[in-house]
Amino acid sequence: MKTRLFIYVCILFSLLSCSSDEREQLETALVFSGNNRPELEKVLAYYKGDSLKLKAAIYLIENMPLHYTYKGRDLDSLHVALKQYADSGIYDKHLEYLKHFPYKNLFKEYDAKVITSEYLIENIEYSFKVWRETPWEKYVSFDNFCEFILPYRIKDEPLTHWKKDFYHRFKPVLDSLYQGTDVIEATSSLSNYTISLHWKYQNELTGPHLSAQHLLELQLGDCASIADFGCYMMRSVGIPVAIDTYLWSPVAHVAHVWNAVLDTTGYAIPFNWGAPQLQRTKRFNDRAGKVYRHTYALQEERLEAVLQGKRIKMALADICLKDVSSSYFPSNKITVDCELIKDGKDKHSVWVAIFNKRNWFPIGEGSYKDGQATFNDMEEGLIYMPLYAKDGKLKEAGFPFKIDKESGCLLYYRPKADSCQITVTRKWPLRGGMRTYIQRMAYGRFEGANRKDFSDAKVLLQLKNYPRKMFNEVKIKDSSKYRYIRYISADWFPGDIAEVAWYADTLGQMKLQGKLMSTLPYGNTKKTLAENAMDNDPLTFFSSSERPGWVGLDLDTPKQIGSIRYTPRNDDNFVRLGDKYELFYFSSDGWKSLGVKIAEEPKLVYDNVPSHALYWLRDLTRGNE
Repeated sequence: MKTRLFIYVCILFSLLSCSSDEREQLETALVFSGNNRPELEKVLAYYKGDSLKLKAAIYLIENMPLHYTYKGRDLDSLHVALKQYADSGIYDKHLEYLKHFPYKNLFKEYDAKVITSEYLIENIEYSFKVWRETPWEKYVSFDNFCEFILPYRIKDEPLTHWKKDFYHRFKPVLDSLYQGTDVIEATSSLSNYTISLHWKYQNELTGPHLSAQHLLELQLGDCASIADFGCYMMRSVGIPVAIDTYLWSPVAHVAHVWNAVLDTTGYAIPFNWGAPQLQRTKRFNDRAGKVYRHTYALQEERLEAVLQGKRIKMALADICLKDVSSSYFPSNKITVDCELIKDGKDKHSVWVAIFNKRNWFPIGEGSYKDGQATFNDMEEGLIYMPLYAKDGKLKEAGFPFKIDKESGCLLYYRPKADSCQITVTRKWPLRGGMRTYIQRMAYGRFEGANRKDFSDAKVLLQLKNYPRKMFNEVKIKDSSKYRYIRYISADWFPGDIAEVAWYADTLGQMKLQGKLMSTLPYGNTKKTLAENAMDNDPLTFFSSSERPGWVGLDLDTPKQIGSIRYTPRNDDNFVRLGDKYELFYFSSDGWKSLGVKIAEEPKLVYDNVPSHALYWLRDLTRGNE
């Protein structure tokens, strides 16, 4: 039913977009509003004598049928749980069902059917007020004003008077922090100010977007909530801000959302909430493939692709997502062979995808002609797969490929007839942030001392490089006894370590116990506490706020150290002893197995492997793909 309603709305808008008469476009939205039509007509009548504000009102009303708020009793329970979490870091057990409750099955209350003329007029008045108050007004065109300042909502949050409330809350703050004319400096000032709000990150409880007032009250949420709050705050004082996103990162294995401020140059500068200093020249470092902007208006050029994607229930099927990839990566146009489409048809809906756990995840749509798919503005250096729709499901249209960073040419992963031997030490390449965390152990050392301040410390084990495997064990030759023991990072690194344990014997059977000691944890949060380094969980970790940082034990009495075991901060993608693994490669018939092995050492060796293919190693014992 909800999919049919969405398609109905999109068909209305397709008719709307084909019309050259603005009155017909507006009429389409007014018809959708039903009994609430008089309220919308009051707004149009109110601005009859102001052509620019009337144009703004028409912009909001024409796109209004796309927007709604979820309604349901479970949302009241969600707000209770969030309030409990904000106050104490926990919530009642009977509310745990809210972690994954299907809120998208709740009733949708469409704005066009309930919004009041007073509400809409207040939003328009405050939007124009803040636009005209700013010294960068002349650099913000009316079209950009409509996209970056005017909208009364962001996504599916409850309708509130946030623009008025936040203006009176944050305009005095901005005035006290910055009096200049640079929109980037103004954004930096407010972003830096928000650090004082002590936002708590949580992504356990899922639900619709929260209202601006609720976010200000709780100061709690994930990156989407943080970006929402930043957008509310900035727009309320006339700073033109949008929300950008990538749907899935093939490196970070998550979706991510952040803000972008419209500079006086016409370019949008991306920034994360709480960034102390925005930089016009700072490079966007996340690996994303494609980047989109959440907008209020329908993106007409994506209408057909969104209708196809909605039937397959893909995240890309959001008609308000605007492709802004060319603002983040060099613009390009690539044509990909689709040799696995063998039905002889001339027309197909095609998508480009990246790997997500066990499936290919669509991140962009393209066009199909003569056995090839064409895609625009894709990030170089990542592995992609072309997909097409068959019998209501997504199928591989060709072989995986990569856009070479140096030449811009396509490199296909087509298996060759010749075979080779490969050695695998990880399920996934070590790169990005995780490589940085592991590298923090380089030149770290394990010390023993008999003074609490370690002024008489002796080095028991000196690391020369960062660990190349997950679990490490070293026998200690020093026969002296020590009361205080610790792991300490090199002077230029914070202390990051997942697990550390000291033993009285060289076989690692007599584990030493003592009182925990450490430098302050980073951010003073549960995720970085010193206890995490000794909880027998290799996926939790200690991270220090100081450089160097350390964690150790007071053994109460001096004891000899026979051996040390340690685990670097990690993503659990190293080959683990005793785990069962299966290696696959992608062929013209899909993924083919190269056999199952149990790891007898921290690596796996496979013979007779087809060369030049894309390989996929699965741990059948534990973990995520």
